[in-house]
Amino acid sequence: MQIKFDDINVPTEKLEQVINENMYEIKRQYKKKKHWNHLIRGTAAAAAALAVTGIFASNPALAAKLPLVGHIFEKVQDKQQYPGNFDEVATPIKDGNISESGGITMTLSEIYCDSSSIYVTAMIETEKPFPEKVKESNMLEGNDIGYHMYLDIEQEFDFMTPPETYDDMEWPGKDFTWTPLDLKGEYVDEHTYIGAMRISFSEYPIAGFDIPDTFRWKLKVSKISNLCEPKNQNFSQTGTWEFETDILADHSTERVVQVNEGAPNGDVIDSVTMTPYEVRINYGYDESKVEAAYERFDSLQCVMVDADGRRIDDKVGIFSPSGYNLSNMTVYYLPTPTEEAHDAILEKLHDESFTDQLVDYMEGIAVRKIEIDLGDYYQTE
Repeated sequence: MQIKFDDINVPTEKLEQVINENMYEIKRQYKKKKHWNHLIRGTAAAAAALAVTGIFASNPALAAKLPLVGHIFEKVQDKQQYPGNFDEVATPIKDGNISESGGITMTLSEIYCDSSSIYVTAMIETEKPFPEKVKESNMLEGNDIGYHMYLDIEQEFDFMTPPETYDDMEWPGKDFTWTPLDLKGEYVDEHTYIGAMRISFSEYPIAGFDIPDTFRWKLKVSKISNLCEPKNQNFSQTGTWEFETDILADHSTERVVQVNEGAPNGDVIDSVTMTPYEVRINYGYDESKVEAAYERFDSLQCVMVDADGRRIDDKVGIFSPSGYNLSNMTVYYLPTPTEEAHDAILEKLHDESFTDQLVDYMEGIAVRKIEIDLGDYYQTE
């Protein structure tokens, strides 16, 4: 019997089927022989090896692409705004992870979830090559430098129950829209893009719910584009890509440091939540702490620095611990009674030549300073 593996049009999807069919044929031919069981194993293994060798030899691009599924984090995790060793903790998504629409196939590869976020990798494969302009225009600056794909989405979490009343713009109103997901990564070839994305539990409407140990997550993608602004997009594809999987949340890595200190404008730092990949400042408000001249909430500018005096670049109190000395951190509240005072502070914060003087400057003008001991959570040997 001759097995013609060259006839397989899509090897990655049909390889298992071919092997199973040949195993059946082998069993039929050798069922009367005393040791057919051993022969089946050996022949099937040889068939698989021959098939894989022939496929990879005739299609080097496929040989480079096949190992990607289940191993994307190791290629893109250091490119993320929230980097980390996700390749060591993430698990492969095995069911409900492939969806095709309009000549584009999307595959969800690996997933990790802790008390702060879901981190998931994906591969996008196109029948037509990506336009060259996509790569040219996709290298954003600053912290977002790198390649991006943005996904317009809808999500469902089985632990989220709708409120009794809501308007059309609120979840789950008909005009409510989820924040697009940023799939940041790299182009493997002209038909393949891989990246990782983050679903933050701090964002509305998920922030209003406690995250259970296990839950069901559904994701529906309606558009894939290379830039957020439609007028600047040179790759944009609408369609329907749907996924569904069970998620196990790892809460064991979370540590919370209680702070409970406030500023003259009523701003209160209740606590700091730490995971290996994110730091979250949990803010509150206490009207009883408001002092004269600081009645306006924006009458103070909040600036955080790490133990080495390096300014922490946070997004509404959330930031990656990567690159910071977080044995402790200090929060300065700087007075901004006028727009001119606010602009002057911002100018110094963004002046790289002023970096070494920044802490002394803030020590001189701050109306409140909160020092937070974060312990040894982020210390490494």
